[in-house]
Amino acid sequence: MDLVNWDVKYQTGNATVDTQHKELFRMVNGLHHAIVEGHGKDAMGPTLDKLGKYVVEHFQTEEKLMAAKKYPGYPTHKAIHEDLTKKAVDLIEKFHAGKLALSITVSQFLGDWVKHHIQDEDIKMIKWVQEHN
Repeated sequence: MDLVNWDVKYQTGNATVDTQHKELFRMVNGLHHAIVEGHGKDAMGPTLDKLGKYVVEHFQTEEKLMAAKKYPGYPTHKAIHEDLTKKAVDLIEKFHAGKLALSITVSQFLGDWVKHHIQDEDIKMIKWVQEHN
């Protein structure tokens, strides 16, 4: 069973952003499945590394869009991205240093993070961008 399920409530209306969000859901679910099936140790490092790189790429996509459209919430949204990136990097570093235990908590944290950021920030930002196109 997936940890996070894509739903229309997560759609922003921007095809590029929505495609990237769906990939983030897929990655979080892949990690979750590996942990549940007892393969978490093998999957965790490569998945976290890939997820970390992908999150940076995704945030850059959103930030370029916000800057191009002069989104008034850009500074706040960018600060949230920086905080989330810091948390992701910390998680990855802890894992590689052997200081992070494999658990469902890691995948739940990532799933909650993805869902809440999309609902709380991204949908609001894309709506504003579309209204000011």
